[in-house]
Amino acid sequence: MTIDSLERFGGCACGDLRLVARGGAVRVGLCHCLTCQTAHGAPYLAFAVFPRRAVDLLGEHAGWESSTGYHRLYCPACGSRVANLTGDEIELPVASFDDASGLDPQYENWTIQRLPWVTPLTVPQFARDRDR
Repeated sequence: MTIDSLERFGGCACGDLRLVARGGAVRVGLCHCLTCQTAHGAPYLAFAVFPRRAVDLLGEHAGWESSTGYHRLYCPACGSRVANLTGDEIELPVASFDDASGLDPQYENWTIQRLPWVTPLTVPQFARDRDR
């Protein structure tokens, strides 16, 4: 199987909302921003970025705009966060994949808001948003 033919499946905690991501991730990172911390109830969000056209969401979802042009989608049945939309990209929480192997973080952003007990990974670190 080539990376172009790869399909990854995942979804929410209750199973009402499923996702299919085709091809390889554009990038994988950790976000330590306060919005990710509170929205996910976790010290950071591990996410994989795909082109929007490469991901199908199967089932009902709801969402909200957490900042201009950044939409966070969740399952209305169980509340699981399943995707973040920005521009032509979709960010998917790594832990929502049925098999997250190979989705290792390549960088960390918003490290100025990293909780003090979280140890940095040995990847590039960005105080705020990742350099483009």
